[in-house]
Amino acid sequence: MTDVHHLRETPARYYEVLGRVMSALRETGALNGATHLDWWPGNGGRTWEIEWQGGPFPAEVAARLLGAPEPGVGDDQGGHAVHGLISPGRGENERAHLVVLDVPVNLRAIEPIGTSQVWATLTLTRG
Repeated sequence: MTDVHHLRETPARYYEVLGRVMSALRETGALNGATHLDWWPGNGGRTWEIEWQGGPFPAEVAARLLGAPEPGVGDDQGGHAVHGLISPGRGENERAHLVVLDVPVNLRAIEPIGTSQVWATLTLTRG
């Protein structure tokens, strides 16, 4: 991939990527159990950086995002809002990377606990 300054060269696509990813996060519930969601342009407008605390591991979030349906598309048509590649961060559970419409999106979790622990916590019965 070439070093493209997406914010300067293709601003509409750059912001479309953020919109698609944020919509998919909401629609899939991929960040259930997470707190302090934040995002910002990274690497001088070449990437998006998305960060949260607690909740699922970034690779789990990325996998859910890649299966997110396109808004307004029926199940039979199979459209997806987020298309891209996924790779784990350098042996870390705290990072994952997506490429969406040729724009890199870096996912980072601070102190993640994983989806299984999130669900165990959310469904814990109190006696």
